[in-house]
Amino acid sequence: MNRILTIITATFILPLLGYAQPRIERLDNSTARIVVNGKPMLMIGGELGNSSASTPEDVKHSFAHLHKMGLNTVLAPVSWELIEPEEGQFDMSSLDVILTEARRNELKVVLLWFGTWKNSMSCYAPEWFKRDTKRFPRAHTPEGKPVEEASSLSKNVLEADRRAFCRIMEYLRDHDATEQTVIMVQVENEIGMIDVPRDYSADAEKLYRSAVPRQLADYIRNNQKSLHPYLKEKIQTQAKNNVTWTQLFGDDIYTEEIFQTWTYATYVEQIAKAGRAVYNLPMYVNVALDSRDRKPGQYPSGGPLAHLIDLWHCGAPSIDVLGVDIYDSGIRSWLSKYHLPDNPLFVPEIRLEDKDAMYALYAFGHHGAMGFCPFSIEDYPLHTDRKDSDMSGMDLSQDDQLNAFSAGSTYISPIVASYRILRQAEPLILERQGTSDMDAVLLDDEQREADIITNDDIRLTIRHSYSLGWEPGARDAEWPEAACIILRIGKEDYLVIGSGVVITCTDAKSGEIWKPGDARIGIAKCESVSITDGTMHVRRHLNGDQTHQGRHVRIPVGEFDIQHFRLYRY
Repeated sequence: MNRILTIITATFILPLLGYAQPRIERLDNSTARIVVNGKPMLMIGGELGNSSASTPEDVKHSFAHLHKMGLNTVLAPVSWELIEPEEGQFDMSSLDVILTEARRNELKVVLLWFGTWKNSMSCYAPEWFKRDTKRFPRAHTPEGKPVEEASSLSKNVLEADRRAFCRIMEYLRDHDATEQTVIMVQVENEIGMIDVPRDYSADAEKLYRSAVPRQLADYIRNNQKSLHPYLKEKIQTQAKNNVTWTQLFGDDIYTEEIFQTWTYATYVEQIAKAGRAVYNLPMYVNVALDSRDRKPGQYPSGGPLAHLIDLWHCGAPSIDVLGVDIYDSGIRSWLSKYHLPDNPLFVPEIRLEDKDAMYALYAFGHHGAMGFCPFSIEDYPLHTDRKDSDMSGMDLSQDDQLNAFSAGSTYISPIVASYRILRQAEPLILERQGTSDMDAVLLDDEQREADIITNDDIRLTIRHSYSLGWEPGARDAEWPEAACIILRIGKEDYLVIGSGVVITCTDAKSGEIWKPGDARIGIAKCESVSITDGTMHVRRHLNGDQTHQGRHVRIPVGEFDIQHFRLYRY
Protein backbone atom coordinates (compact mmCIF):
# COMPACT_ATOMS: atom_id res chain seq x y z
CA MET A 1 0.00 0.00 0.00
CA ASN A 2 2.79 2.48 0.89
CA ARG A 3 4.49 1.83 -2.45
CA ILE A 4 1.21 2.48 -4.29
CA LEU A 5 0.73 5.77 -2.42
CA THR A 6 4.28 6.83 -3.29
CA ILE A 7 3.66 6.19 -6.99
CA ILE A 8 0.35 8.08 -6.88
CA THR A 9 2.04 11.03 -5.15
CA ALA A 10 4.89 11.11 -7.65
CA THR A 11 2.63 10.77 -10.68
CA PHE A 12 -0.33 13.01 -9.82
CA ILE A 13 0.13 15.21 -6.74
CA LEU A 14 3.69 16.52 -7.17
CA PRO A 15 3.06 17.87 -10.71
CA LEU A 16 0.17 19.90 -9.27
CA LEU A 17 2.65 21.58 -6.93
CA GLY A 18 4.72 22.65 -9.94
CA TYR A 19 7.80 20.51 -9.41
CA ALA A 20 7.42 16.77 -9.89
CA GLN A 21 11.14 16.11 -9.58
CA PRO A 22 14.49 17.91 -9.46
CA ARG A 23 15.23 19.94 -12.57
CA ILE A 24 17.83 22.20 -14.07
CA GLU A 25 16.85 25.86 -14.25
CA ARG A 26 18.55 27.85 -17.01
CA LEU A 27 19.36 31.45 -16.07
CA ASP A 28 20.96 32.31 -19.38
CA ASN A 29 22.66 30.47 -22.22
CA SER A 30 25.60 29.33 -20.08
CA THR A 31 24.43 29.56 -16.46
CA ALA A 32 22.11 27.16 -14.67
CA ARG A 33 21.44 25.58 -11.30
CA ILE A 34 19.69 22.56 -9.93
CA VAL A 35 16.23 23.05 -8.38
CA VAL A 36 15.18 20.56 -5.68
CA ASN A 37 11.81 20.54 -3.90
CA GLY A 38 11.11 23.80 -5.70
CA LYS A 39 14.24 25.59 -4.39
CA PRO A 40 17.52 26.25 -6.22
CA MET A 41 20.75 25.00 -4.66
CA LEU A 42 24.47 24.89 -5.28
CA MET A 43 25.97 21.42 -5.26
CA ILE A 44 28.67 22.06 -2.65
CA GLY A 45 29.85 18.51 -2.66
CA GLY A 46 32.31 15.76 -3.27
CA GLU A 47 32.53 12.46 -5.11
CA LEU A 48 33.17 9.18 -3.34
CA GLY A 49 36.00 6.92 -4.42
CA ASN A 50 34.89 4.25 -6.88
CA SER A 51 34.53 1.49 -4.27
CA SER A 52 33.52 3.58 -1.26
CA ALA A 53 29.80 2.85 -1.66
CA SER A 54 30.16 -0.87 -2.33
CA THR A 55 29.19 -2.01 1.18
CA PRO A 56 26.69 -0.67 3.76
CA GLU A 57 29.50 -0.14 6.27
CA ASP A 58 31.42 2.03 3.81
CA VAL A 59 28.37 4.13 3.02
CA LYS A 60 27.46 4.71 6.68
CA HIS A 61 31.00 5.71 7.63
CA SER A 62 31.57 7.93 4.59
CA PHE A 63 28.24 9.78 4.71
CA ALA A 64 28.57 10.54 8.41
CA HIS A 65 32.01 12.03 7.73
CA LEU A 66 30.69 14.12 4.82
CA HIS A 67 27.93 15.48 7.02
CA LYS A 68 30.54 16.69 9.52
CA MET A 69 32.49 18.26 6.67
CA GLY A 70 29.47 20.37 5.76
CA LEU A 71 28.74 19.05 2.28
CA ASN A 72 25.21 19.27 0.93
CA THR A 73 25.75 16.87 -1.98
CA VAL A 74 27.56 13.59 -2.50
CA LEU A 75 28.27 11.90 -5.82
CA ALA A 76 27.90 8.17 -5.18
CA PRO A 77 28.38 5.30 -7.65
CA VAL A 78 25.95 2.48 -8.26
CA SER A 79 27.58 -0.34 -10.20
CA TRP A 80 25.86 -2.68 -12.60
CA GLU A 81 27.55 -5.75 -11.11
CA LEU A 82 25.86 -5.11 -7.74
CA ILE A 83 22.47 -4.14 -9.17
CA GLU A 84 22.15 -7.16 -11.49
CA PRO A 85 24.51 -9.88 -10.20
CA GLU A 86 22.59 -12.51 -12.14
CA GLU A 87 20.99 -11.69 -15.47
CA GLY A 88 17.42 -10.56 -14.95
CA GLN A 89 17.70 -10.65 -11.13
CA PHE A 90 17.91 -7.17 -9.64
CA ASP A 91 19.13 -6.24 -6.19
CA MET A 92 18.58 -2.62 -5.11
CA SER A 93 19.95 -3.01 -1.59
CA SER A 94 23.11 -0.99 -2.36
CA LEU A 95 20.99 1.85 -3.72
CA ASP A 96 18.63 1.66 -0.75
CA VAL A 97 21.54 2.08 1.68
CA ILE A 98 22.67 5.20 -0.21
CA LEU A 99 19.19 6.71 0.03
CA THR A 100 18.81 5.87 3.72
CA GLU A 101 22.20 7.18 4.81
CA ALA A 102 21.96 10.30 2.65
CA ARG A 103 18.67 11.25 4.29
CA ARG A 104 20.07 10.50 7.74
CA ASN A 105 23.02 12.80 7.06
CA GLU A 106 21.11 15.57 5.25
CA LEU A 107 22.85 14.96 1.92
CA LYS A 108 21.53 15.15 -1.61
CA VAL A 109 22.85 12.51 -4.01
CA VAL A 110 24.07 12.63 -7.57
CA LEU A 111 23.93 9.00 -8.67
CA LEU A 112 26.77 7.71 -10.86
CA TRP A 113 25.75 4.85 -13.14
CA PHE A 114 28.74 2.58 -13.63
CA GLY A 115 27.15 0.59 -16.41
CA THR A 116 28.75 -0.54 -19.65
CA TRP A 117 31.77 1.75 -19.21
CA LYS A 118 33.74 3.13 -16.30
CA ASN A 119 36.92 5.05 -17.20
CA SER A 120 36.59 3.60 -20.70
CA MET A 121 36.64 -0.02 -19.55
CA SER A 122 33.71 -2.37 -18.96
CA CYS A 123 35.06 -3.27 -15.53
CA TYR A 124 31.86 -2.69 -13.51
CA ALA A 125 29.66 -4.75 -15.82
CA PRO A 126 28.42 -8.04 -14.28
CA GLU A 127 30.43 -11.21 -14.69
CA TRP A 128 27.67 -12.83 -16.77
CA PHE A 129 27.98 -9.92 -19.20
CA LYS A 130 31.77 -10.08 -19.37
CA ARG A 131 31.91 -13.81 -20.06
CA ASP A 132 29.36 -13.84 -22.88
CA THR A 133 31.37 -12.04 -25.56
CA LYS A 134 29.27 -13.55 -28.34
CA ARG A 135 26.12 -11.81 -27.16
CA PHE A 136 27.96 -8.80 -25.74
CA PRO A 137 30.85 -8.15 -28.12
CA ARG A 138 33.91 -6.04 -27.47
CA ALA A 139 35.41 -3.25 -29.54
CA HIS A 140 38.48 -4.24 -31.57
CA THR A 141 41.89 -2.91 -32.53
CA PRO A 142 42.90 -2.58 -36.24
CA GLU A 143 44.50 -6.03 -35.93
CA GLY A 144 41.19 -7.54 -34.83
CA LYS A 145 42.19 -7.89 -31.18
CA PRO A 146 39.27 -7.49 -28.73
CA VAL A 147 39.72 -4.88 -26.02
CA GLU A 148 38.26 -4.60 -22.51
CA GLU A 149 35.58 -2.21 -23.78
CA ALA A 150 32.14 -3.36 -24.82
CA SER A 151 31.02 -2.32 -28.28
CA SER A 152 29.02 0.89 -28.48
CA LEU A 153 27.37 -0.49 -31.62
CA SER A 154 25.95 -3.69 -30.14
CA LYS A 155 22.17 -3.79 -29.70
CA ASN A 156 22.55 -6.51 -27.08
CA VAL A 157 24.96 -4.42 -25.02
CA LEU A 158 22.65 -1.43 -25.26
CA GLU A 159 19.53 -3.38 -24.33
CA ALA A 160 21.11 -5.03 -21.29
CA ASP A 161 22.51 -1.70 -20.05
CA ARG A 162 19.25 0.13 -20.69
CA ARG A 163 17.18 -2.49 -18.89
CA ALA A 164 19.30 -2.25 -15.74
CA PHE A 165 19.37 1.56 -15.85
CA CYS A 166 15.60 1.78 -16.19
CA ARG A 167 15.14 -0.51 -13.20
CA ILE A 168 17.21 1.94 -11.16
CA MET A 169 15.08 4.84 -12.38
CA GLU A 170 11.94 2.89 -11.50
CA TYR A 171 13.27 2.33 -7.99
CA LEU A 172 14.03 6.04 -7.58
CA ARG A 173 10.60 6.99 -8.88
CA ASP A 174 8.88 4.61 -6.49
CA HIS A 175 11.05 5.28 -3.42
CA ASP A 176 12.42 8.81 -3.74
CA ALA A 177 10.02 11.02 -5.69
CA THR A 178 8.75 12.75 -2.55
CA GLU A 179 12.05 13.08 -0.65
CA GLN A 180 14.05 13.94 -3.78
CA THR A 181 17.27 12.62 -2.29
CA VAL A 182 18.71 11.82 -5.72
CA ILE A 183 18.81 15.06 -7.70
CA MET A 184 20.79 14.13 -10.82
CA VAL A 185 22.22 11.07 -12.57
CA GLN A 186 25.49 10.51 -14.40
CA VAL A 187 25.13 8.15 -17.37
CA GLU A 188 28.19 5.86 -17.64
CA ASN A 189 31.59 7.22 -16.56
CA GLU A 190 34.41 8.87 -18.51
CA ILE A 191 33.53 7.22 -21.80
CA GLY A 192 36.31 6.92 -24.38
CA MET A 193 38.47 4.47 -26.31
CA ILE A 194 41.91 3.78 -24.85
CA ASP A 195 44.95 2.72 -26.91
CA VAL A 196 43.08 3.21 -30.20
CA PRO A 197 41.07 6.23 -31.45
CA ARG A 198 38.02 4.15 -32.38
CA ASP A 199 36.50 0.71 -32.66
CA TYR A 200 37.78 -1.24 -35.69
CA SER A 201 35.34 -4.16 -35.55
CA ALA A 202 33.60 -5.22 -38.75
CA ASP A 203 30.44 -3.31 -37.80
CA ALA A 204 32.42 -0.19 -36.99
CA GLU A 205 34.43 -0.38 -40.21
CA LYS A 206 31.25 -0.62 -42.28
CA LEU A 207 29.72 2.41 -40.61
CA TYR A 208 32.91 4.46 -40.79
CA ARG A 209 33.06 3.95 -44.56
CA SER A 210 29.39 4.84 -44.92
CA ALA A 211 27.54 8.15 -45.02
CA VAL A 212 27.39 10.44 -42.02
CA PRO A 213 23.96 9.99 -40.40
CA ARG A 214 21.44 12.50 -41.73
CA GLN A 215 20.69 13.66 -38.16
CA LEU A 216 24.27 14.90 -37.79
CA ALA A 217 24.54 16.32 -41.31
CA ASP A 218 21.35 18.33 -40.78
CA TYR A 219 22.60 19.59 -37.42
CA ILE A 220 25.87 20.81 -38.94
CA ARG A 221 24.07 22.62 -41.77
CA ASN A 222 21.56 24.24 -39.41
CA ASN A 223 24.13 25.35 -36.82
CA GLN A 224 27.02 26.53 -38.97
CA LYS A 225 27.51 29.81 -37.09
CA SER A 226 27.39 28.37 -33.57
CA LEU A 227 29.55 25.26 -34.05
CA HIS A 228 32.56 24.89 -31.78
CA PRO A 229 35.59 26.41 -33.60
CA TYR A 230 37.34 23.03 -33.62
CA LEU A 231 34.51 21.28 -35.47
CA LYS A 232 33.98 24.22 -37.79
CA GLU A 233 37.62 24.08 -38.85
CA LYS A 234 37.53 20.30 -39.23
CA ILE A 235 34.74 20.39 -41.84
CA GLN A 236 36.15 19.81 -45.34
CA THR A 237 33.02 20.07 -47.47
CA GLN A 238 29.31 20.78 -47.28
CA ALA A 239 27.34 18.50 -44.96
CA LYS A 240 25.19 17.13 -47.74
CA ASN A 241 23.25 13.88 -47.68
CA ASN A 242 25.39 10.81 -48.37
CA VAL A 243 28.70 12.53 -47.54
CA THR A 244 31.04 10.09 -45.78
CA TRP A 245 32.92 10.67 -42.53
CA THR A 246 36.26 11.12 -44.28
CA GLN A 247 34.80 13.35 -46.98
CA LEU A 248 33.22 15.63 -44.40
CA PHE A 249 35.98 15.74 -41.81
CA GLY A 250 39.14 14.47 -43.52
CA ASP A 251 40.96 11.15 -43.17
CA ASP A 252 42.92 11.16 -39.90
CA ILE A 253 42.69 9.95 -36.31
CA TYR A 254 40.75 13.06 -35.34
CA THR A 255 38.00 12.11 -37.77
CA GLU A 256 38.09 8.63 -36.26
CA GLU A 257 37.58 10.27 -32.87
CA ILE A 258 34.60 12.22 -34.21
CA PHE A 259 33.09 8.97 -35.48
CA GLN A 260 33.65 7.24 -32.15
CA THR A 261 32.14 10.21 -30.33
CA TRP A 262 28.98 9.87 -32.39
CA THR A 263 28.61 6.19 -31.51
CA TYR A 264 29.00 6.95 -27.80
CA ALA A 265 26.66 9.94 -27.85
CA THR A 266 23.87 8.10 -29.63
CA TYR A 267 24.31 5.09 -27.32
CA VAL A 268 24.09 7.30 -24.22
CA GLU A 269 21.04 9.06 -25.64
CA GLN A 270 19.13 5.79 -25.80
CA ILE A 271 20.04 5.03 -22.17
CA ALA A 272 19.23 8.52 -20.90
CA LYS A 273 16.01 8.91 -22.92
CA ALA A 274 14.66 5.60 -21.67
CA GLY A 275 15.59 6.44 -18.08
CA ARG A 276 14.00 9.88 -18.21
CA ALA A 277 10.81 8.38 -19.61
CA VAL A 278 10.60 6.37 -16.38
CA TYR A 279 11.61 9.18 -13.98
CA ASN A 280 12.64 12.51 -15.43
CA LEU A 281 15.75 13.48 -13.46
CA PRO A 282 18.49 15.74 -14.86
CA MET A 283 21.32 13.76 -16.47
CA TYR A 284 24.91 14.47 -17.38
CA VAL A 285 28.07 12.81 -18.68
CA ASN A 286 31.62 13.37 -17.42
CA VAL A 287 34.87 13.53 -19.33
CA ALA A 288 38.50 12.48 -18.95
CA LEU A 289 40.56 15.33 -20.38
CA ASP A 290 42.62 15.48 -23.56
CA SER A 291 45.55 16.96 -21.69
CA ARG A 292 49.35 16.95 -21.92
CA ASP A 293 49.45 17.01 -25.76
CA ARG A 294 48.16 13.46 -26.01
CA LYS A 295 46.37 12.15 -29.10
CA PRO A 296 43.03 10.29 -29.36
CA GLY A 297 43.50 6.86 -27.84
CA GLN A 298 46.29 8.15 -25.59
CA TYR A 299 43.51 10.02 -23.83
CA PRO A 300 40.01 8.44 -23.87
CA SER A 301 38.95 9.08 -27.46
CA GLY A 302 35.34 9.95 -28.21
CA GLY A 303 34.33 11.14 -24.76
CA PRO A 304 32.28 14.29 -24.09
CA LEU A 305 35.20 16.63 -24.70
CA ALA A 306 34.61 20.36 -25.07
CA HIS A 307 35.72 20.48 -28.70
CA LEU A 308 33.26 17.68 -29.53
CA ILE A 309 30.30 19.25 -27.73
CA ASP A 310 28.26 19.60 -30.92
CA LEU A 311 28.24 15.86 -31.47
CA TRP A 312 26.87 15.39 -27.95
CA HIS A 313 24.27 18.12 -28.34
CA CYS A 314 23.10 16.53 -31.57
CA GLY A 315 23.46 12.85 -30.65
CA ALA A 316 22.41 12.99 -26.99
CA PRO A 317 19.83 15.76 -26.45
CA SER A 318 18.60 14.03 -23.27
CA ILE A 319 21.92 14.91 -21.60
CA ASP A 320 21.83 18.30 -19.85
CA VAL A 321 25.51 18.95 -19.11
CA LEU A 322 29.01 17.83 -20.05
CA GLY A 323 30.84 17.73 -16.71
CA VAL A 324 34.60 18.23 -16.56
CA ASP A 325 36.87 15.99 -14.45
CA ILE A 326 40.07 17.91 -13.67
CA TYR A 327 43.28 16.12 -12.69
CA ASP A 328 45.70 18.39 -14.54
CA SER A 329 47.14 21.84 -13.89
CA GLY A 330 45.69 24.94 -15.51
CA ILE A 331 42.44 25.22 -13.58
CA ARG A 332 41.41 28.54 -15.15
CA SER A 333 41.77 27.18 -18.65
CA TRP A 334 39.84 23.97 -17.98
CA LEU A 335 36.95 25.78 -16.32
CA SER A 336 36.72 28.21 -19.23
CA LYS A 337 36.81 25.42 -21.83
CA TYR A 338 33.79 23.70 -20.31
CA HIS A 339 31.81 26.83 -19.39
CA LEU A 340 30.36 27.14 -22.88
CA PRO A 341 27.21 28.38 -24.57
CA ASP A 342 24.51 25.84 -23.72
CA ASN A 343 26.83 24.06 -21.27
CA PRO A 344 26.74 25.44 -17.71
CA LEU A 345 29.81 24.60 -15.67
CA PHE A 346 29.73 21.50 -13.49
CA VAL A 347 32.85 19.98 -11.91
CA PRO A 348 31.87 16.44 -10.82
CA GLU A 349 35.49 15.45 -10.17
CA ILE A 350 38.72 17.25 -9.35
CA ARG A 351 41.90 16.00 -7.75
CA LEU A 352 41.53 16.13 -3.95
CA GLU A 353 43.87 18.87 -2.69
CA ASP A 354 43.71 21.69 -0.15
CA LYS A 355 43.73 24.19 -3.02
CA ASP A 356 40.26 22.93 -4.02
CA ALA A 357 39.05 25.28 -1.30
CA MET A 358 40.08 28.20 -3.54
CA TYR A 359 39.03 26.56 -6.79
CA ALA A 360 35.49 26.08 -5.45
CA LEU A 361 35.19 29.79 -4.60
CA TYR A 362 36.38 30.72 -8.08
CA ALA A 363 34.14 28.21 -9.88
CA PHE A 364 30.99 29.29 -8.06
CA GLY A 365 31.76 33.02 -8.09
CA HIS A 366 33.29 33.59 -11.53
CA HIS A 367 31.66 30.84 -13.60
CA GLY A 368 28.35 30.46 -11.76
CA ALA A 369 29.06 26.74 -11.43
CA MET A 370 26.22 24.33 -10.74
CA GLY A 371 28.45 22.26 -8.51
CA PHE A 372 32.00 21.52 -7.42
CA CYS A 373 32.99 18.06 -6.15
CA PRO A 374 36.53 16.91 -5.25
CA PHE A 375 37.12 13.21 -5.86
CA SER A 376 37.55 10.69 -3.03
CA ILE A 377 36.17 13.29 -0.66
CA GLU A 378 35.66 10.75 2.12
CA ASP A 379 39.45 10.66 2.55
CA TYR A 380 39.69 14.36 3.36
CA PRO A 381 40.31 15.26 7.04
CA LEU A 382 38.11 17.57 9.08
CA HIS A 383 41.08 19.40 10.58
CA THR A 384 44.71 20.09 9.82
CA ASP A 385 47.79 19.19 11.86
CA ARG A 386 48.97 22.77 12.14
CA LYS A 387 50.34 23.79 15.55
CA ASP A 388 49.93 27.57 15.14
CA SER A 389 46.15 27.43 15.25
CA ASP A 390 44.11 29.54 17.64
CA MET A 391 42.64 26.23 18.84
CA SER A 392 45.87 24.24 19.06
CA GLY A 393 46.23 22.43 22.34
CA MET A 394 42.51 22.68 23.07
CA ASP A 395 40.68 19.43 23.78
CA LEU A 396 37.83 19.82 21.28
CA SER A 397 35.65 17.23 19.63
CA GLN A 398 35.31 17.31 15.84
CA ASP A 399 31.88 18.91 16.14
CA ASP A 400 33.25 21.56 18.51
CA GLN A 401 36.03 22.30 16.05
CA LEU A 402 33.53 22.79 13.24
CA ASN A 403 31.32 25.02 15.41
CA ALA A 404 34.13 27.09 16.90
CA PHE A 405 33.66 30.86 16.90
CA SER A 406 36.54 31.67 14.60
CA ALA A 407 35.31 31.18 11.02
CA GLY A 408 38.89 31.52 9.84
CA SER A 409 40.51 29.05 12.19
CA THR A 410 43.51 27.41 10.60
CA TYR A 411 42.74 24.27 12.58
CA ILE A 412 39.87 23.42 10.26
CA SER A 413 40.96 21.92 6.94
CA PRO A 414 40.77 24.33 4.00
CA ILE A 415 38.00 22.62 2.01
CA VAL A 416 35.90 22.27 5.16
CA ALA A 417 36.40 25.96 5.99
CA SER A 418 35.68 27.02 2.41
CA TYR A 419 32.54 24.90 2.22
CA ARG A 420 31.30 26.34 5.51
CA ILE A 421 31.32 29.91 4.23
CA LEU A 422 29.90 28.81 0.86
CA ARG A 423 27.02 27.08 2.61
CA GLN A 424 26.35 30.24 4.62
CA ALA A 425 26.45 32.49 1.57
CA GLU A 426 24.58 30.08 -0.71
CA PRO A 427 21.25 32.00 -0.74
CA LEU A 428 23.01 35.27 -1.59
CA ILE A 429 25.12 33.60 -4.29
CA LEU A 430 22.04 32.00 -5.86
CA GLU A 431 20.28 35.38 -5.96
CA ARG A 432 23.16 36.82 -7.99
CA GLN A 433 23.96 33.87 -10.22
CA GLY A 434 24.08 34.93 -13.84
CA THR A 435 24.22 38.65 -12.95
CA SER A 436 26.96 41.30 -12.86
CA ASP A 437 26.53 41.61 -9.08
CA MET A 438 28.81 38.59 -8.51
CA ASP A 439 32.33 37.78 -9.58
CA ALA A 440 35.38 36.02 -8.19
CA VAL A 441 39.15 35.97 -8.55
CA LEU A 442 41.74 33.22 -8.14
CA LEU A 443 45.26 34.30 -7.21
CA ASP A 444 48.47 32.29 -7.34
CA ASP A 445 52.09 32.60 -8.42
CA GLU A 446 51.02 33.17 -12.02
CA GLN A 447 48.49 35.86 -11.14
CA ARG A 448 48.89 37.73 -7.85
CA GLU A 449 46.49 40.58 -8.62
CA ALA A 450 43.14 41.06 -10.37
CA ASP A 451 40.52 43.80 -10.75
CA ILE A 452 36.74 43.68 -10.57
CA ILE A 453 34.75 46.69 -11.82
CA THR A 454 31.41 46.85 -10.02
CA ASN A 455 28.07 48.29 -11.11
CA ASP A 456 28.85 51.28 -8.88
CA ASP A 457 31.83 52.17 -11.11
CA ILE A 458 34.19 51.15 -8.35
CA ARG A 459 37.39 49.29 -9.12
CA LEU A 460 38.13 46.59 -6.55
CA THR A 461 41.81 45.70 -6.84
CA ILE A 462 42.30 42.31 -5.24
CA ARG A 463 45.82 41.22 -4.37
CA HIS A 464 47.28 38.22 -2.62
CA SER A 465 47.43 39.07 1.09
CA TYR A 466 51.13 38.11 1.10
CA SER A 467 51.72 41.19 -1.06
CA LEU A 468 51.56 43.29 2.13
CA GLY A 469 54.64 41.44 3.43
CA TRP A 470 53.23 41.07 6.94
CA GLU A 471 52.15 37.44 7.05
CA PRO A 472 54.30 34.37 7.72
CA GLY A 473 55.20 32.91 4.35
CA ALA A 474 55.15 36.23 2.49
CA ARG A 475 58.88 35.88 1.77
CA ASP A 476 58.53 32.34 0.42
CA ALA A 477 59.34 31.83 -3.24
CA GLU A 478 55.97 30.21 -3.91
CA TRP A 479 52.71 31.62 -2.64
CA PRO A 480 49.68 29.42 -2.01
CA GLU A 481 46.45 29.90 -3.94
CA ALA A 482 44.06 32.56 -2.66
CA ALA A 483 40.55 33.36 -3.83
CA CYS A 484 37.43 35.31 -3.06
CA ILE A 485 33.89 35.91 -4.26
CA ILE A 486 32.63 39.48 -4.38
CA LEU A 487 28.87 40.00 -4.00
CA ARG A 488 27.27 43.40 -4.49
CA ILE A 489 24.38 43.57 -2.00
CA GLY A 490 23.48 47.24 -2.41
CA LYS A 491 24.78 50.57 -3.65
CA GLU A 492 28.51 50.64 -2.81
CA ASP A 493 27.79 47.76 -0.41
CA TYR A 494 29.61 44.42 -0.74
CA LEU A 495 30.45 41.04 0.71
CA VAL A 496 33.82 39.35 0.24
CA ILE A 497 33.87 35.59 0.79
CA GLY A 498 37.23 33.88 0.75
CA SER A 499 40.80 33.60 1.97
CA GLY A 500 44.23 35.17 1.42
CA VAL A 501 43.14 38.43 -0.20
CA VAL A 502 43.55 42.18 0.36
CA ILE A 503 41.19 44.58 -1.40
CA THR A 504 41.66 48.26 -2.18
CA CYS A 505 39.01 50.46 -3.77
CA THR A 506 39.23 53.27 -6.31
CA ASP A 507 36.88 55.15 -8.60
CA ALA A 508 36.80 53.23 -11.88
CA LYS A 509 36.19 56.33 -14.00
CA SER A 510 39.10 58.33 -12.57
CA GLY A 511 41.85 56.01 -13.67
CA GLU A 512 44.78 54.78 -11.61
CA ILE A 513 46.36 58.20 -11.03
CA TRP A 514 44.32 60.64 -8.93
CA LYS A 515 43.69 64.11 -10.40
CA PRO A 516 42.13 67.18 -8.77
CA GLY A 517 38.37 66.81 -8.80
CA ASP A 518 38.47 63.00 -8.77
CA ALA A 519 36.50 61.20 -6.09
CA ARG A 520 38.33 59.02 -3.60
CA ILE A 521 36.81 55.87 -2.15
CA GLY A 522 36.89 55.14 1.56
CA ILE A 523 35.73 52.27 3.75
CA ALA A 524 32.71 53.41 5.71
CA LYS A 525 32.26 50.11 7.50
CA CYS A 526 33.90 46.67 7.59
CA GLU A 527 32.78 43.74 9.70
CA SER A 528 33.19 39.99 9.86
CA VAL A 529 29.79 38.36 9.52
CA SER A 530 28.05 35.03 9.58
CA ILE A 531 24.97 34.36 7.46
CA THR A 532 21.90 32.35 8.48
CA ASP A 533 19.08 31.84 5.99
CA GLY A 534 20.33 34.81 3.96
CA THR A 535 20.47 37.16 6.96
CA MET A 536 23.80 38.62 8.11
CA HIS A 537 24.92 38.66 11.73
CA VAL A 538 27.91 40.74 12.80
CA ARG A 539 30.60 38.67 14.52
CA ARG A 540 33.26 41.34 14.82
CA HIS A 541 33.76 44.97 13.78
CA LEU A 542 36.98 45.49 11.80
CA ASN A 543 37.43 49.21 11.25
CA GLY A 544 40.77 49.35 13.05
CA ASP A 545 43.95 47.34 12.65
CA GLN A 546 42.24 44.64 10.56
CA THR A 547 41.60 47.18 7.78
CA HIS A 548 44.89 49.03 8.43
CA GLN A 549 42.87 52.04 9.61
CA GLY A 550 40.62 52.06 6.56
CA ARG A 551 43.25 51.39 3.89
CA HIS A 552 41.98 47.98 2.74
CA VAL A 553 39.78 44.96 3.39
CA ARG A 554 41.82 41.87 4.25
CA ILE A 555 41.36 38.16 4.91
CA PRO A 556 44.80 36.62 5.66
CA VAL A 557 46.15 33.42 4.15
CA GLY A 558 44.95 30.43 6.16
CA GLU A 559 41.74 32.12 7.30
CA PHE A 560 38.34 31.80 5.65
CA ASP A 561 35.84 34.52 6.36
CA ILE A 562 32.86 36.50 5.13
CA GLN A 563 33.34 40.24 5.47
CA HIS A 564 30.80 42.96 4.81
CA PHE A 565 32.12 46.34 3.73
CA ARG A 566 30.39 49.56 2.72
CA LEU A 567 32.19 52.30 0.80
CA TYR A 568 31.82 56.06 0.58
CA ARG A 569 33.20 58.83 -1.62
CA TYR A 570 35.06 61.91 -0.46
